[in-house]
Amino acid sequence: MTVNKKNGWLIAALVVVAAIASFVFYMTRLDADALRLRLIKLIPIWLEVNFVLIAVAAAVNYKTLLSVFTTMQKSHKYYLSAIVLFAFIAACFMVPRVHRIFYDENIYLNIGQNIGFMDRASMCNDGGSPYGLYKCTTDEFNKQPYAYPFILGLMFRLTGSSETLGFLLNNLFFCMSAVVVFLIGHYLFGDIRVSLFSSLIYVLIPHNIMWGNTTAVEPSTALFTGMALLWLLHFLKEKTISALFLLSVVLPFSLQFRFESVLIVPVVLLAIVLYDWKILKTREFYLFMLLSLVLVLAHVLHLYSVRGDSWGASGDKMSLSFMLNNLKSNGMFYLDNKRFPMLFTILAAFGIVYTKDFLKERLIVVTWFLLLWGVFLTFYAGSYSYGQDVRYSVVSYMPLSLLAGLGLYRIGAAYSDSKLFTAAAAVIIFIAFSAHLPYIRAEGEEAWECRADYVEAKKMMSMVDRENSVILTHNPGMFLLWGTNAAQTSTLTYNRDRMNFFFDRYGQNVYFHYNYWCNVDNPVQRKFCDDMLTIYDCEKISYYTVQNKTFALYKIKRK
Repeated sequence: MTVNKKNGWLIAALVVVAAIASFVFYMTRLDADALRLRLIKLIPIWLEVNFVLIAVAAAVNYKTLLSVFTTMQKSHKYYLSAIVLFAFIAACFMVPRVHRIFYDENIYLNIGQNIGFMDRASMCNDGGSPYGLYKCTTDEFNKQPYAYPFILGLMFRLTGSSETLGFLLNNLFFCMSAVVVFLIGHYLFGDIRVSLFSSLIYVLIPHNIMWGNTTAVEPSTALFTGMALLWLLHFLKEKTISALFLLSVVLPFSLQFRFESVLIVPVVLLAIVLYDWKILKTREFYLFMLLSLVLVLAHVLHLYSVRGDSWGASGDKMSLSFMLNNLKSNGMFYLDNKRFPMLFTILAAFGIVYTKDFLKERLIVVTWFLLLWGVFLTFYAGSYSYGQDVRYSVVSYMPLSLLAGLGLYRIGAAYSDSKLFTAAAAVIIFIAFSAHLPYIRAEGEEAWECRADYVEAKKMMSMVDRENSVILTHNPGMFLLWGTNAAQTSTLTYNRDRMNFFFDRYGQNVYFHYNYWCNVDNPVQRKFCDDMLTIYDCEKISYYTVQNKTFALYKIKRK
């Protein structure tokens, strides 16, 4: 039988699909521990290949990517530059540079070390940097996706481990997000005023600025979900193979920041159906989406491997019983004008209900918002008023800003002097934003115990010889990032030989960090701490109490 070109493509695709199916079948037959051990090695490889392909695709498309800016008026370039500059200044200097999620942010940074220096997608429970070379003796698979720690790992390879670099990276992501909002507005609405209004509103949202100066995953999640839609719009405009290639490699990478990132896929499909559904009939589309499937395969297996995780919930993780409370909390968040400027919500509502044109565009953006806002309504910890879970709102800000920018543009269309209206609108927006400055500048009460623990732990570093000592702690990740040898407190319970090794190796320089977890009402965690103080002779090196919570550093010795 003669195989023509069309049949050749089909046969090749079927071979790839068969290979994928075989690989997935083999991996899912493994027990949970064996699967995770393989994923620890596979995920960095998958992400690195994906990242290289993104760089190649960007290089191939760079002329068309820059064409939006080269055709802009000089004044509009200045306006956008001013917005981006303000975003950087606001994130770096307007809000405290602090961790807000403990100890997740420290875990992300430590996973970045493991990926960057050891090519292992894991967090370290026992490791250090002897003679300046990072090593991890005992690591553990983490349930959270790995794209953000992977980027941290790339940066650490270039500059070395640095907590400051993690903060600067999120500062940069926030600035990039302002540009992405601008570009999405350009592709959707085709008017520079909508794009600039949307970008300005985006950078003035209080929690965007606040989380933009942390090392949390939410800023990168918002950026890359936005980039997935942006490169789809770019492809729909260009209709080239190179643009489709860019979409096919950015999309799988964008799904690997948080689990809800996958909700950008229905938005992408909706945009294709509304703009040009015939794309779904082309061979090229499916071939490149097959590439996307291959690139996201390790993440799919990751999802499979953690499907039974409790996520800290003693009961249901997702349930309709949580919806009413979360709906009230997460709906009022946009209306009470305490943590979010109500003016932006009003403008977004006006952008939605205005019915003259942009029907498809509004449907796409509203769907985007509803999916990434609504997904947390049935989550047990999905309330924006629950601790620091207000961070979940960050992924909803891009579509909301686009709707608000459209609403503001529609209001301005009624005025003949567009320049005067733009200036007046900018002043009013900044006034609305300024009312939230006291809230933005505050560290906040949330996670105060963990923050006190973190601050004191950092002070303790000046009391030990980092090269020739080891610290037993519940949070070795943050000590490892600071260049100190550290291991889990539970080492005493589960690996007494390892404890003996520490005493043989470090002699009088074995320390125990009495930390946040030693203060919680959890008998398992408390026992780890009590055993350490009971079994060994303990010399108090540092001691600090705040609101009846104790944080200390002990030098421990064998009795």
